[in-house]
Amino acid sequence: MNTQHELPPITLAASDYNRLLFTAMIQQKQGWRTPNFLLKELRRANVCHPGALPEDVVSTDCRVIYRVDDEPKSRAHLLVHPEDLIWPGAELSVTTPLGTALLGLRVGDSMSFVEADGTVHDVFVEGIGLRFLDDGSTVTRAPGGIIWT
Repeated sequence: MNTQHELPPITLAASDYNRLLFTAMIQQKQGWRTPNFLLKELRRANVCHPGALPEDVVSTDCRVIYRVDDEPKSRAHLLVHPEDLIWPGAELSVTTPLGTALLGLRVGDSMSFVEADGTVHDVFVEGIGLRFLDDGSTVTRAPGGIIWT
């Protein structure tokens, strides 16, 4: 697993980058402690056009399959902006430490994150499921290729 000194590269779509920068700055101005990790990640991100985002990169509005530490079972959540969170059981806010750690990673990458109580964890990205696009359509990964709906 990676340590805090061996950070994997991250890639973000410009639309995610801009929206998250605005969110983090507002939260920081309001005195929240959570945006510091997000701001650090945004500073080191490679930013690309949304259409150029590689298929194996975790972004907001995509279902990410991951494992925390050495858990026996994988987890799967839709990574969303905090203001879009409507079903916490199935969704994960990108502004949580876990959500920020997942953002921009590629399938196969792992990264450490620290919870509010100081507990350090490692998250490993196993796969990406559905990705919802800005126009309301979805991209589904299938054995024979991509299916647009």
